Amino acid sequence: MTTILRPEDYGATLGAADSTEAFRRLFAEIAKRSRRDPGGDRLQTPVIIDLSGQYTVSGTVSFAAASRTQGITVRGAGKRTSEIVMTGAEPLFTNPDTAMGVRFYDCSFRSTNPKASFLYSTSTGGAQDWGFTNVEWRGRWNYGIGLDGPPEDSNCNSEWFFNNCHVGGSYEKAWLWSGMTPAIKQQDQFLNFSLRDCKVEYDSGDALRFDKGGSINVSGGSWIIKGRRADGQPSRFFHFPAGSHYDSVQSLTVVGTRFEPRDPANLVIDSAWKGQIQFIGCMDDAWAFKDYAKADDYAPHRYTNPGGVRYQGCQLTGRHRLTQTVAPSRQAIVYDQCARTVASRRTRAAFYDLQGAYASSVRISHRDDRDGIT
Repeated sequence: MTTILRPEDYGATLGAADSTEAFRRLFAEIAKRSRRDPGGDRLQTPVIIDLSGQYTVSGTVSFAAASRTQGITVRGAGKRTSEIVMTGAEPLFTNPDTAMGVRFYDCSFRSTNPKASFLYSTSTGGAQDWGFTNVEWRGRWNYGIGLDGPPEDSNCNSEWFFNNCHVGGSYEKAWLWSGMTPAIKQQDQFLNFSLRDCKVEYDSGDALRFDKGGSINVSGGSWIIKGRRADGQPSRFFHFPAGSHYDSVQSLTVVGTRFEPRDPANLVIDSAWKGQIQFIGCMDDAWAFKDYAKADDYAPHRYTNPGGVRYQGCQLTGRHRLTQTVAPSRQAIVYDQCARTVASRRTRAAFYDLQGAYASSVRISHRDDRDGIT
């Protein structure tokens, strides 16, 4: 039997009054409502947290429980109709290696404090399988979702999905930041992230930052960076910094997504992964009419020592920068039936920005290119 809990029942009030302690009492009650499943693992009694309006929270609310649990659902009446406003300089939620199978539906989260974060999740196996449907983030954040973990077996901040979500606001670090402590090798095993038909239209920062590895699938949606960072540094949809990675966990597949970086400083991708990256049926040409799209230094797709990169049926603007600082191994860069929107970029020499000591060794091939590049 499903239990429905309302923040108002624990002292929360709608509006500007601080309801932090009420939410803490609610989650403490949830932690008590658990039973064991037939397999012996502790299973959270099915609970729905019903958000009926706008609440204000100034401190962290924890998903902590006595042991690993699952079954919590947070449900609202619609984006901005049901909203939690974070005013403090902390994560709104923390998951200390306990909550699995958590679901969020039809609600919004907004920060008025640029030092705030939405969620800090740390794992040694008890934090995985989180899903968001029709959920919105807006306001000013340090980061949105941060996935971390101590050294031992910290490989289960995995299996996350986002359906029809809206990412707005601004982020000092990133909206989704995985592998927050890159020195921990096990964080390369934070895997399997799916984003479907999302509206990623935010002001500045990185959308997805993976300091370690990951397996990421994006399909559909509109992705727009509306502004630029105050310090002039690039904002990026995909940021995969250099570091030690296992080859098997460096995978990005993007299908049918429309990108608008909207500023010459902003990037579609900045990747040092050596795994497989592919864009299929995507476009980034909405702002090709801008003068900067014709400039030699405009390169919204950037790769450093890449492994496998493939663009299939894409419409592309600007240049692609490939920096090769080491002798390439098992490398293949392929463009299949693609087109360059800006006429001045429809030759190999004009389209590629090859840099690094081994730039001449970069292997690039074209198949059925719509601009006739061979």
